[in-house]
Amino acid sequence: MKSIIHLLLAGLLVTAISCQRTDEPAAPSNNPEVQFFNLKVGSRWVYKTYSNSDFTAPNNPYFFTGRIDSVSIVGTVNVQGFTFAKERTKIIDPNSNMNGQVIYNYLRVNSKGHLVCYPTLENVTVTETGGHVRHPGKDFDYNYSSEVKTGPEVIGNLFYKLEKNKSISVEGAQYVASPYEGKFTPVPTQPNLLPKTQEISYTSGLGKVREICHQVSGKAFLETRLVSMNIMN
Repeated sequence: MKSIIHLLLAGLLVTAISCQRTDEPAAPSNNPEVQFFNLKVGSRWVYKTYSNSDFTAPNNPYFFTGRIDSVSIVGTVNVQGFTFAKERTKIIDPNSNMNGQVIYNYLRVNSKGHLVCYPTLENVTVTETGGHVRHPGKDFDYNYSSEVKTGPEVIGNLFYKLEKNKSISVEGAQYVASPYEGKFTPVPTQPNLLPKTQEISYTSGLGKVREICHQVSGKAFLETRLVSMNIMN
């Protein structure tokens, strides 16, 4: 699928900073925001991605794309007083040139309770509130907005905020999920584009359970679902 409205935006990371790395597990945290996301070394999650051709038709079938993501917390990284969980993602996708790729991201929960992500800690500035917000935790006051462009042309706006908890079914399991939703609104000059809603849902103490990403044009979307996990307590 092309022209996906991505959650992760470029240009967040600038300037150089030295860092010191360690694979030592972080000390257990009693911070409820940290426990909400569960970034403990050794935790593992497996996700499958499905495609659907029409988000406006509730009974439209889903099809497995062949992509499986194996995600794990493999260590910690300390950068001038900030401790990050080192997240490893192994992608299996026979239908993509990403098959076999391993991707690392660096995660922490900031003072506002937000789960933030850096794709690298090399040659970047790290601050208490810096990084891309994957999920705002329990902060209903947080929001994020961005223009969506094709080339220089603005075709819509994306507005993210945390919505109230809801019960969702994922691969036959029931979860009380905290959905961080991004609503895409086309500009008036784009009458052929449809409003649509992205979603990234976390369950307290477990991690991400579902993510929905749309194409900018058309009705097709991808849904990534948690299929198994091994959580370290």
